[in-house]
This record gives sequence, structure tokens and C-alpha cells, in this order.
Amino acid sequence: MTDSWQTIREVKQVAAKSEKASGVEFIKMEMGIPGLPAAQVGVDAQVKALQDGIAHSYPDIQGAPVLKEAASQFVKAFIGIDIKPEGCIPVTGSMQGTFASFLTCSQRDKQKDTVLFIDPGFPVQKMQLEVMGVKYQTFDVYDFRGEKLGLKLESYLSKDKYSNPNNPSWICLREEELKVIGELATKYDTIVMEDLAYFAMDFRKDLSKPFEAPYQATVARYTDNYMLLISGSKAFSYAGERIGVTCISDALFHRHFDALSERYQGLPFEFWYEPQCPVCFGCHAESRLRRQVRFPQGG
Repeated sequence: MTDSWQTIREVKQVAAKSEKASGVEFIKMEMGIPGLPAAQVGVDAQVKALQDGIAHSYPDIQGAPVLKEAASQFVKAFIGIDIKPEGCIPVTGSMQGTFASFLTCSQRDKQKDTVLFIDPGFPVQKMQLEVMGVKYQTFDVYDFRGEKLGLKLESYLSKDKYSNPNNPSWICLREEELKVIGELATKYDTIVMEDLAYFAMDFRKDLSKPFEAPYQATVARYTDNYMLLISGSKAFSYAGERIGVTCISDALFHRHFDALSERYQGLPFEFWYEPQCPVCFGCHAESRLRRQVRFPQGG
């Protein structure tokens, strides 16, 4: 079990087989299962939506407007960042959000075809890249905290990177470290994908008050080249429903990339919210990416 991207699932299998053979329940620490009751307001709203008939129709391909608007408000309330609803893309869990994001970002620039992980990180995301055939590199942040982080990152940043020390390790980057990441992302035109699986769970300070500092720490204060992956699994104990949003900065959402236009110019559908937008991500499954996005030439 030395391969990091295999560990979680293999440990789960070992524990399950051991439980079955011994009849003894194992305490499992390989997955971040909340174990708390789901937020009641979410349960009540979901029951009402089902009773009102939501299950009989496919959702809006861009995401339900009420959810996109709520996501935008949530980001403003608890991160203190302005992102328009059009850039808040509902996804079936952050894992689907990362899949679609990796797929798109790895194709945006032919000279930038590698993802950099700041480890410890979520092993399954490396598996996703293995599935896609996308290259990645990684380094352990332990020996590169503070000022050392900038020097280490700059040795890699001709390539796309992924900033994700928070899932599942609970390591929190400090504000000065996020500032360095943001400034380098702007300097090298690198897109930062920030995984906020454990949203507002730095309990050293109270992050629970909406529209009031302190806010969730984020690289978004220091660059426009960011995507935030926000999951409902931990924050709302809604792991079983696989819900989340990928929130793309307004500036990045409206950027044009020649490589994407060239690759997808034959697709039949325009982006409904903003016809000239060249970057968009699947709303409900990564297989929808090709069907819902058109990258207009010269847009």
C-alpha cells in the first residue's frame, strides 16, 4: 500500500474484510466521513423539492439558477470574495468538479500540460489524472513552509498546479503562503485549483459568522487565476448526496484560450449564460462537458 493514490480504497477493503472475518467492528480513519446528522434545513428543502416533483426532470444544464445565486452569496458571506453566479457551477461532489477542472485546464495551453500537487493531498485526484493520461508532479509541503514555499513553487511554475494541502491532512496554509501562491500564479499565468473540502474547519478562530471577518483563508485574495472547489460533504454533513460547486473567478471565467477554441470549435452548443465565454465546466457529470460548451473562435 505504498502508492498514495491507492491507499484509501485499499485500507477500506482491508477493514471491511477483517470486520467480516472477525465480527469485530473497526474504527475507520481512512475516509473523512462526517458522522454527524445532515443539516436539517437541507433535508427539509430536499424533501420538499422531491414532493414538488423535481425528480422527474433533468436539471438546468448550467445549474439551477437558485443554487448558483446561493453559491455566489455563500462565497461572499464566508470567504469575503465576489464571484458572479454564472461562475458558480454545481457539480456532483468536488471529485467531479476536479475531474472536469483538470480536464479543461490541462488542455487550455499546449505548453502547460502538467498538474502540480502540494502534498499532503487527496490521493484520488492523482488517480483522476492517471485516468485522463495527464502528467503531474508533487512535493511535500512539510519542508517548504513560509518563505521556502515560494522558492520551491517557482522551480515548477511553468506548469499548471493544484494547491491542496487541506484535504485530507488538515494542514492549513498561512496567509503569507497563500499570498506567495497567488502572486506566482499571476506571474506565470498558472491556474490554482483550491480544494476547500474542510471548509471553515480551522477552529482556532470563529469562521461561522456570515459577512463578517474573519473569513475562510483563500488564494482568491491574491490572484484572479483561481478555481474554488467547495463541497457540501463535510461542511453540511451531506456526504451521501455528493453535492458541491466549482467557483471560478470572474476574470478567469471570461478568459479566452486559443487551444480550447481550436479543440472544441465544432461543438454545436453555445454557453447560454455568456455566449462569448471560452471556459466552462460540466454541471452534473464530466461526460456533459463536450455537449454543453462551445468555444467560439476569436471570442
